[in-house]
Amino acid sequence: MKVALINLGCSKNLVDAEIMLGFMHKAGFVIKENPEGCDVAIVNTCAFIKDAKEESIDTVFSLVELKKKGRLKKIIVAGCLPQRYGRELASLMDEVDGFLGAGNVDKIVLTINKLFVCRQVVNIGRNHFLYKHNTPRINLTPGHYAYVKIADGCDNLCSYCVIPQIRGRYRSRRMESIVKEVRVMADRGIKEVNLISQDTTFYGYDIYKKYALDSLLRKLVKISELKWIRLLYSHPRHLNLSTLKLIRDEPKICKYIDLPIQHINDRMLKLMERKVKAARIKKLICDIRKLIPEAALRTTMIVGFPQETELEFKELYEFAAKIKFERLGVFTYSAEENTTAALLKGQIPENIKNKRRDKIMRMQQKIVEHKNSSFVGKKMEVLIDKVLNPGLAIGRTQYDAPDVDGLVYVKGRDLKTGSFEKVNISDNVLYDLTGDKV
Repeated sequence: MKVALINLGCSKNLVDAEIMLGFMHKAGFVIKENPEGCDVAIVNTCAFIKDAKEESIDTVFSLVELKKKGRLKKIIVAGCLPQRYGRELASLMDEVDGFLGAGNVDKIVLTINKLFVCRQVVNIGRNHFLYKHNTPRINLTPGHYAYVKIADGCDNLCSYCVIPQIRGRYRSRRMESIVKEVRVMADRGIKEVNLISQDTTFYGYDIYKKYALDSLLRKLVKISELKWIRLLYSHPRHLNLSTLKLIRDEPKICKYIDLPIQHINDRMLKLMERKVKAARIKKLICDIRKLIPEAALRTTMIVGFPQETELEFKELYEFAAKIKFERLGVFTYSAEENTTAALLKGQIPENIKNKRRDKIMRMQQKIVEHKNSSFVGKKMEVLIDKVLNPGLAIGRTQYDAPDVDGLVYVKGRDLKTGSFEKVNISDNVLYDLTGDKV
């Protein structure tokens, strides 16, 4: 049986897609990249905000068109969209043959087998599957880096967020399982692991009754073949001095702090139910700049949250201008049903949201250009992600996460994917750098 999988959304979704591919490969299915001509096509969907839902639905209906033309037999909608909307979604999409929730990715083979004996298969439950080191998996990333999901779900319950509804409560994987998984990855050539969950800094609290991220990191840095360990999604409520000192002292841990603050005004933070105050965020950033002055500090912000005044937006804008984050992303608030924020009075018009986002991003572009210009003339270590031609490749420094941050265009001989090169930086263009292999 020929199957194809289209993955949408974040890196956490990507891991789910890799696991589904692993189960299908183990079952003997032939994995194809192009859904055309396949027996089954799967869309692993995202349903976090409006734009993500629209992209998911558009992708599904592009497959429906293939099916109508006889170029595809069956369609499965998997992941967050069916997990969030359940059987209601199935009733609205008669053209789709199967629905598989984000918590049921281990049931992908069972779902596929049922497609050809049932009119429509709906496999959406509260199973909340959590994978282990020996779970079948086929990596979709290049052979030198991978994502490792250390937990799933979330306990933070921010007022705007649907993740707890989709993914359930926070559930940590056992430390031993994570270490075994990373060790196997390193043995087969993985040089960089990116640790992910909805809140990596909360890792272990549910099963060990204490924050256990530091203990996990101390075990991972002992894996000799591993070169880089990157932490993504650190909540300002849970990131602490102990972890910052570990990042500072361990050469293998990337000097990259991913700290989504969302806002800096206390009233906004309270309405968002972030459970952290501005003073805590400011103190944490001050500690980061003092302890790890070379660190790239990444954040995300939400503008246009209900009731956000011009003065409160100005406070956020001026804070971003003062801190000069190395990496920054801005979301316009998306009112999601069944969230408390969607019921708040004072919803902000879309044009104002977009205006506020664009204002911060214009400023941020100038900040990044200035910071990148400071690298010109310096030698930096670059991990080569892709060779474009015999004399040109693209890569990343430790200050850039895959897919979301800037690139380094490297010129030179004998450039190989997955190799680390010393690069003399010669120029910067917007968010990217260029340089020559030393």
